[in-house]
Amino acid sequence: MRRYDRLPLVVPVQFRASTGGFRKGVLKDLSLTGCYIQPARRSEISGWVRLRIDESGDPRISGLEPVETWGLVARKNEEGFALHFNWIERENLRRFAELLLRLAPDHPVVRKMFEINQPSTFLGPGAAGGNGTPRPGASPLNNQVVERLLRNSWSSFIEFAPTEFFDGMIDWFSDALEIKGRPDETDPPTFPDWFFPSRSPEIVEIVRKVKMVGPSGLSILFLGETGVGKEMFARLCHEVGGRPAAPFIPVNCGAIPHDLAESLFFGHEKGSFSGAVNQATGYLEAADKGTLFLDEIGELSPPLQVKLLRVLQERTFTRVGSTRELPFEARVVCATNRNLAEEVRKGTFREDLFYRINGLTIEIPPLRNRLSDILPMADYFLRKICLDNSLPPKTIGREAALALQGYSWPGNARELHNVIYRAAIISDGTEIREEDVGLPIDKSRQAKPTLKEIREIFEKEVLLESLVRHNGNVAAVSEELDISKPTVYAFIKKHNLSRTFSAPPGEK
Repeated sequence: MRRYDRLPLVVPVQFRASTGGFRKGVLKDLSLTGCYIQPARRSEISGWVRLRIDESGDPRISGLEPVETWGLVARKNEEGFALHFNWIERENLRRFAELLLRLAPDHPVVRKMFEINQPSTFLGPGAAGGNGTPRPGASPLNNQVVERLLRNSWSSFIEFAPTEFFDGMIDWFSDALEIKGRPDETDPPTFPDWFFPSRSPEIVEIVRKVKMVGPSGLSILFLGETGVGKEMFARLCHEVGGRPAAPFIPVNCGAIPHDLAESLFFGHEKGSFSGAVNQATGYLEAADKGTLFLDEIGELSPPLQVKLLRVLQERTFTRVGSTRELPFEARVVCATNRNLAEEVRKGTFREDLFYRINGLTIEIPPLRNRLSDILPMADYFLRKICLDNSLPPKTIGREAALALQGYSWPGNARELHNVIYRAAIISDGTEIREEDVGLPIDKSRQAKPTLKEIREIFEKEVLLESLVRHNGNVAAVSEELDISKPTVYAFIKKHNLSRTFSAPPGEK
């Protein structure tokens, strides 16, 4: 946590845990990424902490809007605790920067942080005074500087924070980000036009998380079997990240020739090797200001893993055959069907790279575990295929629908799309028949789930849908489903939902 120098400031502060009211204390050793808090009264506190600084405690910041942020307790002692900030709200980060410029405009740490010796790089027109400090009432920071500070703080937070805290972070920040109030819980989820409008509770929850962390720039690792649609979710992350007009560059790491990998990623200069007759742009440069999606990242060779790690750490890269460093200003989203934690233990994937890309892990369930999505997804594919290929509108017949629901779909959504595409082309009527679908009947019957499996799948879907609808309120779920609260907790444990929805203090 000592990447950024600390300011020798003493500022009154209010803080609270993820639950409970605000308490008073004193903030010391302040920097962009953290501080030390000495409570007014001895407090047992850990995990996430909400911090608030306002003018009521310090006349030096009179007139400034309150600054609030979340932070993670990094270490504790008898006097207090150290906090590592998590700047997810840009406006609060801007206020924090203005607070530092108000409290210590001439301090070397502040001058270094904001490059105050070059005021034109960040101060708006009329904002700079004679010594480079902001004039009273002027907004001292433009969006470019706020974005730079946000990237720097997130880089430090991701490096030092344990990865197991990120799932909880998403839920804890949900209320802080909904500045327009919580939407009506009965409203259906919204999806982009190109995105399949799933009603599966698992997919709705994934979309919620992606929309929440998309604007923050947090790295996301998608896990799931081949064909579940990891690229579709990565594209959704790009769309909601605030840069939809910027490039989205998908890269299949498993399909890159070993001898061309470095050139394809970094680009090369003319004459840098035999056959390099022109300068070439690599994936890193092509994704500038946008999103670089690394699919099947577990297939990267060890040498390329080392080079990619350096790019993510330094945010710069160099073309093959050049010595000039270029800035890397793209977001990286990764996906794999491998167990990367196991690959790390085997030594085939670098541990430090794993922690760099594993800001938030999202696992996409296979299609066979989302029975409620099979027919709606098939109808969605069929309408789109008929429209794109100028075919007359078609529907899926009853026998074909039974065949689709009875199949195990080892290829997931990709296989379903291919099956529907073939059926739409070869069918000679307006209704898709079972023979048009062409699924192997014997395999379909063998893969058909048992009654117990079907019951457990729908039991999990109904429970998760109710939990999402009631924001994890077990009492409300118990009343809606007409079962006891202990039964709800038993189902949560049975279906491995305890990491998302756990019993509140005092309940068993």
